[in-house]
Amino acid sequence: AGVPFWLEAMEPDFVPMRTDESAGLNQGVFLDEWGRPKKYLVYKNYPVSGRQSDTKEIAAGKMIHLKFTRRLHQTRGSSMLSGVLMRISALKEYEDAELTAARIAAALGLYIRKGDGQDYEDPGIKETEREVHITPGIIYDDLRKGEDIGMVKSDRPNPNLETFRNGQLRAVAAGSRLSFSSAARNYNGTYSAQRQELVESTDGYLILQDCFIGAVTRPVYRTWLNMVVAAGLLKIPADVEMKTLYNATYSGPVMPWIDPVKEAEAWRIQIRGGAAT
Repeated sequence: AGVPFWLEAMEPDFVPMRTDESAGLNQGVFLDEWGRPKKYLVYKNYPVSGRQSDTKEIAAGKMIHLKFTRRLHQTRGSSMLSGVLMRISALKEYEDAELTAARIAAALGLYIRKGDGQDYEDPGIKETEREVHITPGIIYDDLRKGEDIGMVKSDRPNPNLETFRNGQLRAVAAGSRLSFSSAARNYNGTYSAQRQELVESTDGYLILQDCFIGAVTRPVYRTWLNMVVAAGLLKIPADVEMKTLYNATYSGPVMPWIDPVKEAEAWRIQIRGGAAT
């Protein structure tokens, strides 16, 4: 409280997708000769479809551009799901088709099976249209000679839907740094398999965590600390070296334990063997 420091979060829509090579503007970002951002072109108000809005320029030193890039020299970031969006969309369409087929199968009722030709009545007799309203415990006694009732059978819901869906989700998880268990909410399997999956996925999370710290957490903390010192709200002791003032430890979520008993036993063995402290 009382620190003259504010942060304003903005969605990517605030930076227009404008490009002007003569001005060094690429996708709303002014770049220098080395491709480093100099300033950003930003809408003053949230852009609404079909409505023009005034813009202003903000120096790159006052902007924190959090982005995920897959290639060098990308000006703007891309979604981590960009590589699997087509597969996710196709999976959704497939599930919708299976749902429609299951609903149609659920609406199917029964049919009246006719007998052979000798069982038919005189065609001169006018036959009324028969419609059966199915209710629990129904007794239908309007069958004619040679007729019986058959039930419409269907192979829906598809028993292989879950297997196919899990296979697609495994491909989605492999292309988006996710773990299959987290993506599918399927935690079946042995302890060793689950732990291997957790270790591999945690490595990816730690990389993204370090990127977030370097792009957002560290610059925000140091800028905030500068404003605290400039406002005279922090009294720095005389024996403190100024170059160490900005040193900080940034810690994020650690890898959770799947089976605390087995994890604790493994740590006990490592400590006794001198491999850990």
